[in-house]
Parts: sequence; structure tokens; C-alpha cells
Amino acid sequence: MMISLAKYWMIIFMLWYCQNSQAVQRNFLFETEQPLELSMTVSINQLKNSKSDTVYLASTLFYKTASEDQWDSIQADLRARGNFRRKNCILPPIRIKLKKREANNTVFEQNRSLKLVVPCRPLELYNHLIVKEYFCYRMYEHLSPYYFKTRLVDLTLNDQRGVNNKVYQLKAFLIEDDDDVALRFKARILSPRMVNPDMVEDTSAVRQDFFAYMIGNTDWSNRVQHNVKMIQISNSKYIPLPYDFDMSGFVGAPYAVPNDKIPVKSVQERYYLGFCRDKFIFESVRNENLSVEQTLLDLLRKNEMEFSQRELKECMNYLDSYFAILKDDKLFRDNIINKCRRD
Repeated sequence: MMISLAKYWMIIFMLWYCQNSQAVQRNFLFETEQPLELSMTVSINQLKNSKSDTVYLASTLFYKTASEDQWDSIQADLRARGNFRRKNCILPPIRIKLKKREANNTVFEQNRSLKLVVPCRPLELYNHLIVKEYFCYRMYEHLSPYYFKTRLVDLTLNDQRGVNNKVYQLKAFLIEDDDDVALRFKARILSPRMVNPDMVEDTSAVRQDFFAYMIGNTDWSNRVQHNVKMIQISNSKYIPLPYDFDMSGFVGAPYAVPNDKIPVKSVQERYYLGFCRDKFIFESVRNENLSVEQTLLDLLRKNEMEFSQRELKECMNYLDSYFAILKDDKLFRDNIINKCRRD
């Protein structure tokens, strides 16, 4: 039986869509908590000195396959990203661009672009800070259905310096690309522009606000989309996806400073920056957070090998102090309800 050309292309589209939807659901790179062993060679000076976001340096990524425990490789293009870390750190965050044909049938399949967060400096202290920032992303997965997927990396970075090449053993982590997270939620990414707080979905906003308060992060803004990516599903209000938590009290980086527009002297001090919303939503998110208290603490305990005993204790105590506020009606009212922004 003959079918019309329109129906033919509709069938082709539906087959493609089904395959694509299944592919989005099975992004193997982020399906395991096992750190990815990765090695790359690049000139850090060249990365940092390139001012263009369109100029990439060719490199080869060597990675260990989980199934065969053998090393394989993939061609990749790299460039520096970020603002503060790019200017103030020895090692800048890196954007990785992959060709589809290179990524096919590898752990990187379905990933055309990735962010690689590396330590600010090639010192053991900064490796620990990277691990703590990674766990901020992991904790947010339990606090909101909308988040960036991440994967911890054991990175060997070969810094090309002519005859004085340096080899660094680093902790790092990969973050899924903006376009991939939008595809995963069947959403669109909002272009960089000012955002009216009333256009942000209430519950999602409060979840993000509580999370920022939990980790002591004041280096963000929904209004100007600073360290926040906004997505929109259908014609609903905007949903915030926070990222970059190195300025938080939970991470405690030596260079971290609080927002200069708020009355705190240290990133260890919490300050609620969220806008006022219906009190029912505040109570609802409060209860959501309390329900996952043990889950978040267990997440850290389960990965205690990634911390020193002192660091683990500090992280646990910092979370404990947050949940103590949620459990006490007066502390909750004084520190969150009465501090919400009305401007």
C-alpha cells in the first residue's frame, strides 16, 4: 500500500524521536558514581591566554573503560571557560567539545560538549575542595528534580611547557552540557537576560534558595542569571538550575568571599537571599529538606574515602547546623522567613 510523502517523513521523524528520547535517557557517562579515570595533554598557558570562546585547542583524551579496565582514547577540542577562576587560578575550568563520530560507542556517547571543573591550583588542598564542590551538585539531586548531572574524575593533566612539562594528579568532575540538560527535561534554555523573580516557578525557586542557604552560597542571582541557568518547560514559569559552588561555606575555598552586598564577613556565615513566597511553600520545602537529612549525611559518609577525617567532620557539622535551623521554629522564622527579600 502506498503512503503519502508527508506520512513517510512523519514515520521517519517518529522513529528518530523515539531513538533520540531513549538515547537521552541512557547517557552512560553519568550513569555511575564510579570516578572516571581520565588523562589529557594541553598547554595551560595557551588555554588561559586565548580570549576567544570559539577557539579550541586540539587534544586527545585517554580514559579507562569500566568494562575492560583498559585505556582507550578519543579526540577532543578544549578551551578555557569561566570568569573568576580563569583570571585568578593557575588551572582554569575547561570546556570539552567532542565530535559525534568520535564519541559513538564510547563512554562519551550522546555528549557533544562537557564542562570539566578542575582545582584552582595543583595542590592537595584544592583537590579536596573540588570533591566538596562535586558533592554540592550531588546533594542538590536529592533536593530538586531539576539539576545538572555530574561525574567525578581522577585526572592526569599533562601541562605542555616545552622542556619543562608538568604532570598533575588532580580531582575533577564533569558537568553535562546546558543543551543536554534542556533536552533531558524537554525544555528550552533561557537566553542571558534579566529575569523578573515573579517569572520563576515558586517551589523550584524556594528549593534553590534553601539549597544555597544550606551550603552557605551567596555567589548567585536568578535576576541576572549569575551562576544559575534558567530553563522553561512548555510555557510554564522558569526553573533555576544552579551551578558553581566554590564560593560557598560548605566548600570553604581560601579565595572565597561572600557577596559584598550582604552583611556577613565570611562565607561560613549563612544569609538567606531568596525572595518571599507563599509561607505554605516555605513549609513544604522545609519538610522536603528534613525528609532527606539522613540521605545527605549518608551520601557523605558513604564517600568518606574522598575526604580527610577532619574535612568529613567539618562538612557533617556544617549540614547539621543547617538542619538545626529547620527543626527549630524560631530559628527558621528568624533566619529564613523574616530574611526573605521583598525588593
